[in-house]
Amino acid sequence: MTYRLQREHYRDFSVYEQNKRAPRAYFVPYGDEAPLREVPLAEQRYRSDLVRVLSGQWDFRFFADVSELPKTFDTGVEVFTAVTVPSTWQRTGVLPPVYLNCPYPFDNVPPELPERLACGVYRKTFQADQPQGKTFLLAFLGVIPCVDVYLNGYHIGYSEGAHNTAEFDLSAFVHPGENELLAVVYQYSTGTFLECQDMFREVGIFRDVLLYELPSVFLNDYCVRTLPQADGRWQLAVTLEVVGECQGWEVEWKIDGLPQSYSGAARPRINFVLERLKADAWNAEQPVLYDAWLKLKEKGGEVSQCVRIPVGFRAVQVDGNVFRFNGRAIKCKGVNHHDADPVKGYALSFADYERDLTLMKQYNVNTIRTSHYPPDPFLLQLADRLGFYVVDEADIETHGCGCAPHNNIDLISADRRWIPRYLDRVKRMYLRDRSHPCVTMWSLGNEAGGRVCQDACFAYLHAVCPDLPVHYEGVWRLDIHAYDVYSEMYTTHAKLEKIGKGEEKERLQEKPCFLCEYAHAMGFGPGNLEEYWDLFYRYDNLMGGCVWEWADHAVYHDGDGSPYRWTYGGDHGETRHDGNFCVDGLFYPDRRPHTGAKALKNVYRPVRARWEDGAVVFQNTNRFASAELTVRWTLLLDGSPAAEGVTALSLPALEERQTVLELPALASGSANDGDAHLTLTYTDAAGTVVAFEQLTLQEVYRPEVLPEGASALEEDEGGFTVSDGTTAFRFGKVEGSLIQITKGGTPLLAEGTALLPTVLRAPLDNDKIIGYFMQQAGYDDTHMTAVPQGLSAAQDGETVRVLARFSLEANGAPAFGAELCFAVRGAACHIDARLFAAGEEVFGDLPRFGVRLALRRDLDHVSWLGLGPGENLPDLRAQTAFGQYESSVDALQEPYIKPQENGIRGGVRRLDFSDAAGSGLHITNAPGKLHFAARRWSPETLAAAKHQEDLRDDGAVFLALDGFHRGTGSSSCGPDTLVEYRFDALEPLAFSFDLLAR
Repeated sequence: MTYRLQREHYRDFSVYEQNKRAPRAYFVPYGDEAPLREVPLAEQRYRSDLVRVLSGQWDFRFFADVSELPKTFDTGVEVFTAVTVPSTWQRTGVLPPVYLNCPYPFDNVPPELPERLACGVYRKTFQADQPQGKTFLLAFLGVIPCVDVYLNGYHIGYSEGAHNTAEFDLSAFVHPGENELLAVVYQYSTGTFLECQDMFREVGIFRDVLLYELPSVFLNDYCVRTLPQADGRWQLAVTLEVVGECQGWEVEWKIDGLPQSYSGAARPRINFVLERLKADAWNAEQPVLYDAWLKLKEKGGEVSQCVRIPVGFRAVQVDGNVFRFNGRAIKCKGVNHHDADPVKGYALSFADYERDLTLMKQYNVNTIRTSHYPPDPFLLQLADRLGFYVVDEADIETHGCGCAPHNNIDLISADRRWIPRYLDRVKRMYLRDRSHPCVTMWSLGNEAGGRVCQDACFAYLHAVCPDLPVHYEGVWRLDIHAYDVYSEMYTTHAKLEKIGKGEEKERLQEKPCFLCEYAHAMGFGPGNLEEYWDLFYRYDNLMGGCVWEWADHAVYHDGDGSPYRWTYGGDHGETRHDGNFCVDGLFYPDRRPHTGAKALKNVYRPVRARWEDGAVVFQNTNRFASAELTVRWTLLLDGSPAAEGVTALSLPALEERQTVLELPALASGSANDGDAHLTLTYTDAAGTVVAFEQLTLQEVYRPEVLPEGASALEEDEGGFTVSDGTTAFRFGKVEGSLIQITKGGTPLLAEGTALLPTVLRAPLDNDKIIGYFMQQAGYDDTHMTAVPQGLSAAQDGETVRVLARFSLEANGAPAFGAELCFAVRGAACHIDARLFAAGEEVFGDLPRFGVRLALRRDLDHVSWLGLGPGENLPDLRAQTAFGQYESSVDALQEPYIKPQENGIRGGVRRLDFSDAAGSGLHITNAPGKLHFAARRWSPETLAAAKHQEDLRDDGAVFLALDGFHRGTGSSSCGPDTLVEYRFDALEPLAFSFDLLAR
């Protein structure tokens, strides 16, 4: 079959759609109620007798340059390959993946496109038996960036708007028997300028393709609105649209569990209202849904179509500067969710969405921002049922306008010529999703400047949907400051508190404050989550926010020849890319949790506790649901369980209750009782852990008593040996420090090591701010250059004292001086570490101050008394508890896709490294508590690695012991860590610990 191809729509600014049907609600009709009642939600799209899902294998013809696309396309001559729909070109090997954050993939001035770009022709055939008198509607749920549609030799229409449904009426062109459908997709279109989101930039038909085969009279659209009434009951307002000659046809509406119903004559537009419904309200904590059954009946009363519509009764209100849902001030414990799969890219299935939303529930998330486009309807259907507040975001982002060569973020959004395109995307989002109870706010897009085009969209939404607030973060930078809610990204804690207190600009106090992005979860982070939530809970006008973001974006490789399992920007031959900035999620691409996800689960916990007057005070942070939980408590003294118990917790929403626990081990009240912590684990009725937290009852430092002994000093040409006859400590003059420990003649340290001061770490993604200043100061090496300045030793009775001095140099100039003071007695060595700046001009905001050395490789069993079991930093500890833990060295690692400092455990009182026989090193008596990290690769190897595969076993256990370690914050994109989680090396620093050979 031959086609005269339309080859200019994609670059014609005057065309963004042609012959596309008006937007409407998404639904899948069935021919009768009975089969629809039986089908599970996951299969509802795929088992209808009135809708065919055309997804699956299609024929595909790729053209590397659009100039190669023939004007007349003959499907009988062209050679096709096979491709699966939905999919994208970048995930099926047609084009290599490209990751970009802000920029466009080309430098053309909007709306001009490059001359050279690729295109692809998709072909699918379908059978039509007796099509006369039927309506055939073709719906693409997602095509990026555009599609020209053809059927049986005819051009049907054109669409832009990647994440909006594009629907076409094929009825006039369908003939009996086999029908040939063609979809031509171009690599770029003028719509690409509105789709500059931070993600892998992909192309193709990435969502399902539906073919509706309907009678000549059919249900076309519906809208459901719920309004609270004064007596506590609800009003339900319904609008229906019927297409075709419907005289004599009937419409019927009923809701399971409610007596009110409606029936009446079918008309093109039907409005009815049901009053005084005694219904339970919907909210994210108690997502009560009622199934409504909408039927269209033929003249004889036979059902022609049936639609199942989920109804949730809810009301959203902006009350001054407080955001209320069903009358209560909610807190959005949110995440930003991209459609991203490590294998399939944008092409998410129902099971993929269900996996994500089920995980979110397990991690106490209650809000989803659909960054930065409307999702597949699957997500909203699941959010209705599982319970999430959804910020539904339009497919609009022009971030590249703010980059070179344009350098004007307002370039498009301030241009009135673009208003129709903005409105088209917003209207299609609204009309598709307007009846979902989970949709709590509309968002006009992301990072597109403003505001001429956004104002038009805001006016439209307020006119058609006064029930829901409108959000757009970008306007806070302009003179308007906010639409219905004031929104920012990555606000500092200090500014957020000012907003909460009403001390910021007056116009920022008039509306609720929502952080649509905060706590950038990239790499080892985010830090300071708990401190954000202290503020959100403290002030009613702070409504919470959404962490950026849900999951890492990366391409998965399994046996395809790639040297890496996971790849990011720059790994695929891209010349323009943004590196690993896409690896910024709470979860790995395969949805294993990062440390940040584990912390978020506890920070977002529904119940919080505090220790007050010898009792535990529990507070339910839910706004609607009672907390019906089992609390398992354990009292730990010096990290060891001393008492435990179980108590039932039944606590209404927003209430708190004091509970006295029987803690006999604390009865004496003596300060000599040592460290005392109370761990609380909350489980639901199914026994699932909802969250845990630990209360510190008292912290008392109690030094460990070490065995007595005496040491003698021997000096030779190479250094000093200090020994008690069994344990020997060797200090090398060239190295200027401790270089070996032997126990019974067996070495414990790796050959060639030395105990050296260290102040830098393998850069975290969140070290962006201090990283800049350190680079300016010349701190380029992992540990800086520790230049020995002298080693001296002296006998002091039964103790030998050794002093090691160092200059820590950057670019050959001293930045810091350091001293390591060793006091050896018997099998033990007490170490005092000191650091002082070499001058006032030195940059002193350091990542760490500690010591490093390498242990024998078989000392790989680790036990410690401190925070665990997972990694932690001073501002990232909600996922940990103080206790006694053990691990292998290998299990201490956190395998971030972009390697960085990881596996750190803080709050450490005691630490042991041992071999299979139990021999090794014991580290103790750290009054200020230590941080430690241990791994099989050197700090230099870790700092240089770009992927996990770059890490190699360097033949030892490399240990870092830090007296000071900086927090992580989220400065990969957001604010730095708080001041209390930093230290100032311009002031003298010191810490100490004991090292014992066992």
